[in-house]
Order: sequence, then C-alpha cells, then structure tokens
Amino acid sequence: MANKLFSMRAGLWMVIVACLTIQALGQEKFRWKNPVRFAGAAGVYRDEVRDPCIIKEGSTYYLIHTMFPFTHSDSRDSTRPDYNSSPGIRLYQSADLKNWTVAPTAIADGWLVKSSMLADSLPYKHRFWAPEIHKIDNRFYLVFTGSNWISDSFNPTGNMHDLNTFIGVSDKITGPYEHITYVPGGACDLTILDDKKSGKVYAYIPGMDVFVQEIDLSQIEHDRILLKGDRTKIVTATNNDIKADWDYKYLEGPFPKIINGRYYLFFAGLRKDGQRSTGFDQHDDLEYWTGVASASAATGPFKKSRTGKDFWGGHVAVFDGPAGRIWLSYRGEKLEGTRGLLCIDPVQGESQAGGLVIPGPSNTTQVIRSKQTEK
Repeated sequence: MANKLFSMRAGLWMVIVACLTIQALGQEKFRWKNPVRFAGAAGVYRDEVRDPCIIKEGSTYYLIHTMFPFTHSDSRDSTRPDYNSSPGIRLYQSADLKNWTVAPTAIADGWLVKSSMLADSLPYKHRFWAPEIHKIDNRFYLVFTGSNWISDSFNPTGNMHDLNTFIGVSDKITGPYEHITYVPGGACDLTILDDKKSGKVYAYIPGMDVFVQEIDLSQIEHDRILLKGDRTKIVTATNNDIKADWDYKYLEGPFPKIINGRYYLFFAGLRKDGQRSTGFDQHDDLEYWTGVASASAATGPFKKSRTGKDFWGGHVAVFDGPAGRIWLSYRGEKLEGTRGLLCIDPVQGESQAGGLVIPGPSNTTQVIRSKQTEK
C-alpha cells in the first residue's frame, strides 16, 4: 500500500512539474526596442555604426562593425589620427542583446585590429570596412576590407584606392587574429560560408552583381588564401528576372545563411524612390534595402523573392538569436530615431511561397515568444 501511495504521489508530482514547465515555456518571451544604443558603440567618436555583424558563441552575443569615420581613401589626411581612416575593428559582447560591453580581447580595450598599433607598411593599415566573424571547424575567421593609405606601394594591388579583402584566423573569438592574409581576386564586402553539404567553403563576392566562388582557407597559416574554380554570377542588380519595373543601382553586403537546409542569400542595394528624407547621408534620394534570394545549393541557382526588396535596413548580418529565431543585425535606415544606429529584428519564418517572412524594421517596443510556444 505504501509503495502504491508513493507511486501515486510521484506520478502527481511529475504531472505538476510538467504543467509548470509548459506554463514557463508559454511565458518565455524576448522584449527589445530599436535602436540598440550602448556606450562606446563607435569607440571615441560617436554612437553610429555601419555594417553591424552579430555572432553568437555559447551564451554570448558578439558584435563588430565599421567604425566612424566611414571615409574612403580619397579623404585620407596625414594630419588626422589614422590618416582619417576608421581606427580599426573593436569587439563588443552582450548576454541579452541590450546591455553591451567591450569584450576582453587579446589586444587591450576590445580591439581585434587597431590601426595605430600596426606597422606603417602593412597592407591593411586602414579602412576596416564591413568586418565579419565566421566560425568554421571550431576556428574563427575575421573577414574585412582594408588598404594602406600611406603609400600605393604598401598595397598588394599597387593602388591605395582599391578595396582589398583580408582574412585572419584565431582559435578564440576574442583573438588574437593571426595570419591576416590578402585574398587575391576578393572585393569589398566579401563574405564566406562553410557548406557542410559539399565539404567546401564558398566566398560570396559583390561586384555590381553578386558572385560565388570556392575559397581555400587551408593554407592561411602560410599566409596564402586562394579563390578556386569558376566565379559564377548568382544575383543581379537588375530585376528583369522577377519582372520588376525598377533596378538596384548596384548590390553589396551579401550574407549567406542556411535555414532548414535551404540556402538564403541576403544582399543590400540602393534603389531610387522619392520617399527618402534628405540629409541622412550622401544618398539622399535613394533607399537602402535588403533583398533575399534562395537556392537548394550554395552555388545556386538563386531565385529572388517576388518583390526583390524584403527589408528596409542596411547591410544585414544574420545570426541565431533569442526565442529560437533567426535574427538580423542592421543599420537603421527607414524609421526616425534609428537611422545610422544598430538595430535588430527577427525573421518570422519561411513563407509558403518559399521565401522568408521578415516583419521589421521596428522602432517601438517589440515582444516575441519562443518558437515552441506558437505551435
């Protein structure tokens, strides 16, 4: 009798625990509001970002971005710090995407690469545009666009105005990143994807349109990176393929993400439209949109969404975030109070038409439940 009573009590307790667990899951939410402001987002300059890239490692989110001043080599000035270039690449960390601090990097004060600490002759002494971190086989690869503004002769192409790709490697996300190597044939905003399906790593390379090509990182510790095989055009700035009556001026900022076994390629582009308010930046009459194309393989063929413009936000990166969702980090573009600042919004999911449902951008308080509770 005692054993039966014990079993009944144990069973009742298990039911209670299960009910409480279900209730807790049902209450699991994530709340956020754009823009995401944090002290020192742009170093000692100002709280403005471009090309923000968030990556999650363990339970921590990490952020890098193009830092002010967002200058080109045409604006080089030897009388200003770092020749008037972006000062380098700095790493930030957060447990909740809201409260950010400088990450404890191998170089002091959060720096992964800092111009003032580099030798004058290094080919990546300046610029530091569109930095990204990608994890491949438990190693971290830092990808960015750089050049040297001191002398043409310090650049691998012999021209300081060229936009060259560099990749460094580290065993830790916080660095140090070593063997920072020039990628021959690369371009501004080059990004990479570890494709387990084919066993290859691919580079997605903008050049008016977006191209894909295999990239060999196996010799990076010998300061050698190769782009291999054919370079294939996969997404075009013109929209004849979707029969739209408008085109992008050019495409940039590609970012690939595998979602439920399908390959999605996010890309950025400027398009003409009179709705843009003036005075935001040099493209007063243009809107900066993100489009999405998808394919069943890393090399395509890729098909754009029906509209060709899926999200009004600048140069996104895609990361695994709260509530079991895929999230976008981006520079605010559309909404007042967010322009030029760090923003985040989730991908709602895949649409029945084969694309993605992206409800943002947002600038009011948002709440999202965990994916499991919506079923």
